[in-house]
Amino acid sequence: MGSASSRPDGPAQLEKLRAKIRDLMPAAALTAAPGTDGVQAASAPLEETGSQLHLGAGLHEFCPQDYLDTPAALAVQSGFMAQALRRAHSPAPLLWVRARNDSQDFGQPYPLGLKQWGLPPERIIFAETETLADALWAMEDGLRAGAWVMGEAGTSSRYDLTATKRLHMAAQARGGLVLVLRHHAMIGASAALTRWRLSARPSPAQDWRGATGLPGLGSPRFRAHLERVRGGPPRQFDIEWKHAAFHVLEPAPLADRPAWPHPRSKPARQRA
Repeated sequence: MGSASSRPDGPAQLEKLRAKIRDLMPAAALTAAPGTDGVQAASAPLEETGSQLHLGAGLHEFCPQDYLDTPAALAVQSGFMAQALRRAHSPAPLLWVRARNDSQDFGQPYPLGLKQWGLPPERIIFAETETLADALWAMEDGLRAGAWVMGEAGTSSRYDLTATKRLHMAAQARGGLVLVLRHHAMIGASAALTRWRLSARPSPAQDWRGATGLPGLGSPRFRAHLERVRGGPPRQFDIEWKHAAFHVLEPAPLADRPAWPHPRSKPARQRA
């Protein structure tokens, strides 16, 4: 991983990034509690509260099922970050980091779209670097400065076990989150608490119908395969973004058929 000392303009860039984070964050949030040295108690990798899913402090990874599922993975990544910031009542700014030549090619973050997912654009610092090594350096230093981070890993081998350990430890030390989008075909060793494999699902039709008779668009839905979770088995969810949170849907065999009669039951006249 690169360091500030390895670049002629590194110290200036580092101080500029820290200044932006300080401007967005109240002074009290930049100070660790007395006697803790900034180290927070470890939280569970994944919490389920009723039908809602919540991510624990640390590093989490999001992978599209296929190339065209990248926007779905970005949407889930954004939704989980918005949900976590709101739940924690965190005053921390959000640092979004990507490498210019090694990132997904579906465009840059769109302020109006982020706002719909609950991420206030005015709280986001967007940093675009030349290389992934610089991006990893910016993510780690942003975490240590108190920001919560969303990043893109690209296809570089620099995003490895050592890099993910550093990101995870930096996030847990401040009780924050770092959510990283990985390439769909570049999965290797990682220190992440969870890794999600994501694809889009059809949204439910709205009752309202327009002038053409077509139903309105329902809440976004996704197939979320939790292919790695520290301390637990892989799992699969169908989730829906509703009321500014992700909700787990019922298993398809229960949700997509009437409660009665049971599909295997026989009419009364056929019974002995």
